[in-house]
Amino acid sequence: MNTDNHHDHGALENELRAALAHRAEQVRPSDRWEEIAMTTAKAPTTTRRWPIVLLAAAAVLAVVAGTWFLRPQATPTVPATPSPTASATDASPSPSASPSATPSGTPSTSETGFGGTVPVYYIAPEALGWPESGLGLRRVWVPAETPDTPVAKAKAALVIALGRPTATEGQIKAWDGVSLSNIVIDSDRITVTLSGAPSADIADNIAGLAVQQLVWTAQAAVGQGNLPVQLTTTDGASRLWTVDISAPFTRPARAQQYTVLTDLWITEPSYPEGGTAVVPAGRPLKISGEAAVFEANVQWQLSDATGRVVDQGFVTASAGAPNRGTFDISVTIPDAGEYVLKAFAVSMKDGAGEVANDSVSLTVR
Repeated sequence: MNTDNHHDHGALENELRAALAHRAEQVRPSDRWEEIAMTTAKAPTTTRRWPIVLLAAAAVLAVVAGTWFLRPQATPTVPATPSPTASATDASPSPSASPSATPSGTPSTSETGFGGTVPVYYIAPEALGWPESGLGLRRVWVPAETPDTPVAKAKAALVIALGRPTATEGQIKAWDGVSLSNIVIDSDRITVTLSGAPSADIADNIAGLAVQQLVWTAQAAVGQGNLPVQLTTTDGASRLWTVDISAPFTRPARAQQYTVLTDLWITEPSYPEGGTAVVPAGRPLKISGEAAVFEANVQWQLSDATGRVVDQGFVTASAGAPNRGTFDISVTIPDAGEYVLKAFAVSMKDGAGEVANDSVSLTVR
């Protein structure tokens, strides 16, 4: 017997069992979900889980093929105590340094937005319209009139994030009772000071996502890569819900981003929230995105203004779950009008329900 291979398979099986348990806690019941999500107490965690059927199928495949390796969760970086260099309350805040090279663990998506918008992350279902899907972070570009400085952009983005959601389907609003007091950008961290206490009684895994919502929003708005984010409160609290905020937070490495982000994003074309992407008729259009889905299989449908499906197909992302791969969809729309292109992954249980999706609105001229 090859003892090295025996030990390798044993370690892999242990990792897969842990991942299966990790994802199982994220399965959402279809009845009374919003009430349950806001009140159910769970074992402390700061991560999101895949639907159990998806992971179980992936686990079986991984044991057979020996190709799916899960990595340990990244731990928060604890930098030295900073000296504030820029503050949201400064009359003339110092400009931030130019964005640094992308370090390990920075966002995989482009965060170059549009003039007059700020990037905001919010907690939403994996698959809109499918209440049993899990939860994760999605990003939108929100119109905001603000000076083009890192502090001003971060302040505007965080104020919006704390006020999410509006009336968008399935979003979880965690930050009632909390407002932004101050933000400081230093060379080794972003310090976000909050005022008030969360009034929502939410499950521990959703509390972890709520904290990550502010971390990702602040980093995206500041634009200096995976700069650690220190959350503080005006009353000196060391926890938000059950989440320890004594040490700064960073984004997880790319291989662990499935624990935070929703599993499927369309990244291009992009446009400010509430708008559409204007594209020419009769020319090839490339739709780009990211996915962490089973066997890297991404399906898509193009629907017209009446909801009629006028084109459809599937593509294979560059990597399958748990890794986050990229994909491109090429489609030509001959006739002018309003369209929606939806990318989605289906349940491995029955091939019918969707476990992840995202869509882009298109104005074809």
